[in-house]
Amino acid sequence: MATESLYEGRRARLAADLRERAVDAVVLTHPACFYYFIGSFVETGERAAGLIVSQDGSARLIAHEMFQMPFETAGVPISFWKDGESAYPLFAQYIGLDKGTVAIDGTWQARHVIGLQAALPTDVRTVNGDAFIERARVRKDEDELKALAHASWQADQVVQQLREHLKPGLTERAVSRKVSELWQAVGADGESFPSIIGIGKNGAEPHHEPDDSVLFGGTTLIVDTGGIYQHYCSDITRTYILGEPSEEIATVYNLVLEANLAGIAAAKPGVTLGEVDDIVRAVIVKGGYGQYFTHRTGHGVGLDIHEAPYVISGNEQVLEPGMVMSIEPGIYLPGKFGVRIEDLIVITEDGAKPLNNAPKTLDAVTVRI
Repeated sequence: MATESLYEGRRARLAADLRERAVDAVVLTHPACFYYFIGSFVETGERAAGLIVSQDGSARLIAHEMFQMPFETAGVPISFWKDGESAYPLFAQYIGLDKGTVAIDGTWQARHVIGLQAALPTDVRTVNGDAFIERARVRKDEDELKALAHASWQADQVVQQLREHLKPGLTERAVSRKVSELWQAVGADGESFPSIIGIGKNGAEPHHEPDDSVLFGGTTLIVDTGGIYQHYCSDITRTYILGEPSEEIATVYNLVLEANLAGIAAAKPGVTLGEVDDIVRAVIVKGGYGQYFTHRTGHGVGLDIHEAPYVISGNEQVLEPGMVMSIEPGIYLPGKFGVRIEDLIVITEDGAKPLNNAPKTLDAVTVRI
């Protein structure tokens, strides 16, 4: 999907960002960052590994010797450490500072951060590097958008096909297994997170883990799932109604749908992420269910299932073309049921384009049993 010049360009832009903010180097440690900046998606587990990018644009990878083959196409100098050795002096050597500032990937395990801090000279300050990563990755390029579009197409297929398999008597775990089968059937490389399946009152818990609860009629079933295509994630939620909806369910469902559509319509260049959240939330507040919308409106999606930008009240970050995020309002009534509708969108030059097109009208998600 990409060439070495692409990765060099990404590292060059990262280096320019370091210079602009007077930070000497950044240590990138997450597999998604390896993939984004050198083209190698490698999980190194508990063994310390990191890509050091300096202000001058130079880069060096530090990894355990068992990862020589996965990193052989990295396109940057590599230094390997062995069992019985400490990786941290090697990091300090190639950071190469007596004094200055080093940004560190916020996902790195604390024991590694502490180990590196101990190996660095006392006049070298460490700071959180997440903002550098977010600025680099928040706007997707054409190839990334193609991968995300196909991943979202797969998500549409999964939730539409799942509808035909829903019936009373199935357990949430059985539904989850069926979802996994459908992801394989549509050609996904994997699942981006364990599916959230919640029948009835379980759906009032936004991140309910599927259990042996049995599907029954006269209530809602939340299905929140995602897949992976060429390392890029999808994320979609559809709420099904099993049997004819009650007046209360219909009211809540249509209110969430109105909020979802309002968020998609509001998202455009120049608008802040906080403003989008406020517009979505206002719909639900006006409908009388504001206290039951208990989470942010959305999050960015890309190589990670949750990444910048975050659609949350108070976020002053301005939307720009190429940003991809979820719009996922929900209403959760404790002891009764929950409703959430989630679509991914990409910001265009003049608005937002949905990446998901699976039907979501009340009639389309009603499973008549």
